[in-house]
Amino acid sequence: MVVEGLWLDLSEFQPEVVAPLKFDLGDYTLYSPPPPAGGAILSYILNVLKEFNFTKESVAQTKRKVDTYHLIAEVMKFANGQKWKLYDRRNASNPKVLQDLLSYSSAQQTKKSIDNWGNHTLDKYSSIPHRSESPGTSHVSVISADGMRAPFFPMPLAFSPLRFGSRVYSPSTGIILNNEIWDFCQCPLFQSQLPSSSQEVSLDKTGAPYCPCVAGERPPSSMMPSILISRDKKSKLVIGGSGGEMIVSSTALAIMNKLWFGYDLKNAIREPIFHVNGKAEIKVEKNFSKEIEDGLRERGHQVERNGLFLNVVQAIYQEGECLYAESDKRKLGEASGY
Repeated sequence: MVVEGLWLDLSEFQPEVVAPLKFDLGDYTLYSPPPPAGGAILSYILNVLKEFNFTKESVAQTKRKVDTYHLIAEVMKFANGQKWKLYDRRNASNPKVLQDLLSYSSAQQTKKSIDNWGNHTLDKYSSIPHRSESPGTSHVSVISADGMRAPFFPMPLAFSPLRFGSRVYSPSTGIILNNEIWDFCQCPLFQSQLPSSSQEVSLDKTGAPYCPCVAGERPPSSMMPSILISRDKKSKLVIGGSGGEMIVSSTALAIMNKLWFGYDLKNAIREPIFHVNGKAEIKVEKNFSKEIEDGLRERGHQVERNGLFLNVVQAIYQEGECLYAESDKRKLGEASGY
């Protein structure tokens, strides 16, 4: 980015090595990336939902599954209302913001705020409408021969609507550079967050305020490459996804499917999913259960069936000496071993 005619962002950029978020989920410990990546939001979702003590029985019958998906959808709406606070550069480095978000009292408060209906306004979730993120990113989950585990995101070369990134390439390397400015433009401001000086605020094309980026700032992201390790250290799940803001829904649901609902890894990822966007609308895949869809509508949720879902989850599950790997068929993926 150019600031006052100088390439400050590139000339002063330094990679950062930071400790992952470590979060106790009972039988498993979750390790995920801190803000501006999406690990805190994943931790928040799972922290609240663990309070409902989901089991295989929670999705065994249609009515139970509607009840369960209603709870998950409501928590995801609350999560959408929280994530912009983490993206604000004045809050992202503040440990108290994370501490409050992931506290037991926060989980209890969110749980108590959920009733049997999904027809509430955005105000209930402390949320504001925002544009959807582009369906970019790519994800790879790896376990090496010596047991090292790594979920990581190779950054995308092209993503809609900004194909071929910035359309600028490095003459020395031939690498096409990304256009990460787009991600900054996704960050609206709550009214309470507006700075006193109007010069610090920009308006998007809809007239909504958002905070302009500054040199050195990292772009917000829904990326959440994660590792979950069981309490006895015998089971490990390496997981992550791609697909812009759909990463949140697809990764969280795949984790719940595997660890709470008793699915094997293949079906945990292939199970038709729903996504809750920033307008508190539920989008479901074309092969999503019609009975579950109708049940959510009866609860007051706004539900729309999408022909194409761009979420893609990759995962490896280790149980003792056995490894199970799954690459999402939505992208015609294949797991590979050597």
